[in-house]
Amino acid sequence: MEKPPSYSELFNKVRELEKENWRINSAALHNINHAEAKFQSILDTVDVHMSLINRDLNIVWANWKARRDFGEGIIGSPCRNACFDGCNASCPEGKKCLVRDAFRLDSEQRGEAEIVGSNGKKLYFSGTAKVVAHDRDGRPESVINVYHDITEQKLAEEQLRDSLIQLRKNLSGTIQAMAMTVETRDPYTAGHQRRTSDIARSIAQEMGLSTEQVDGIRMAGVIHDLGKISIPAEILSKPGMLGKMEYSLIKNHPETGYNILKGIDFHWPVAEIVRQHHERLDGSGYPDGLRGDEIMLEARIIGVADVIEAMSSHRPYRPSLGAAKAFEEILEHRGILYDPDVVDASVRLFKRNELNVH
Repeated sequence: MEKPPSYSELFNKVRELEKENWRINSAALHNINHAEAKFQSILDTVDVHMSLINRDLNIVWANWKARRDFGEGIIGSPCRNACFDGCNASCPEGKKCLVRDAFRLDSEQRGEAEIVGSNGKKLYFSGTAKVVAHDRDGRPESVINVYHDITEQKLAEEQLRDSLIQLRKNLSGTIQAMAMTVETRDPYTAGHQRRTSDIARSIAQEMGLSTEQVDGIRMAGVIHDLGKISIPAEILSKPGMLGKMEYSLIKNHPETGYNILKGIDFHWPVAEIVRQHHERLDGSGYPDGLRGDEIMLEARIIGVADVIEAMSSHRPYRPSLGAAKAFEEILEHRGILYDPDVVDASVRLFKRNELNVH
């Protein structure tokens, strides 16, 4: 029978186990500290503001960039002290808060913020708050809050937007100059293009077209008769009926207008709309005799607006026929010459007295 170990042997064995346990714990602690240091050094090189926030909305950790910009004292302070969303000291419940919403909804929250820096310049940030840990009951315990500085991107977007606005103003000025060039040669139809454009825009809005489509229709409407610049002034202002040859010259104006405009980048098919505004559903229009859906919707709208305005206004060869006669014309030929949806939208506007025709 084997002799049981003595008390001294047991004591030495315990001491050896304690030393081994201490060595293992030290190695584990060293590994943990090394991993944490490595993790911290990696996060400190990231060019974003990062902070870890507990359920009490206090910061328990922050990377170097956040500590640099908000101070070392942010550790242990309320998360509003490392926010760019304009949180004030009271952090009101009614205000959008990504961190609070992340805890409340147990989800990832995103948003953007605009603030004014100490130098008076605007700064823009994009933030993300995401739950990264839960307690034993499954409740959110920690949220990581990350803010990206997107000031340069936003400023570039603002400059691009300003440039686009200026470009549109310049383009609008050019279009107005074109329209006035035609109208100075034809005083009897002065304002016709502008009024046609207004009617066409109202119809397009009534039909629920996109903002871009409406804008393209407005532009095309303002210069839809630009091609008349090539027609002799005495024909444009002739008080009597036009002869066959004279009428053939008039019928060339959509194509002439197209040829003038086709090289200009309007970001809308303005030139093609101008070319097609005298086309009719049954193919009886000009210059190409297009039918039905071969005709652009924008051109169909301007075509109806053109008829309404022309019949409602005075012409050298006749007095105004009146709005009632104009709507009688488009209703009689609804679905034959004119697009039914365009006619219906026009009638609704007329009944509501939202078209400037008499």
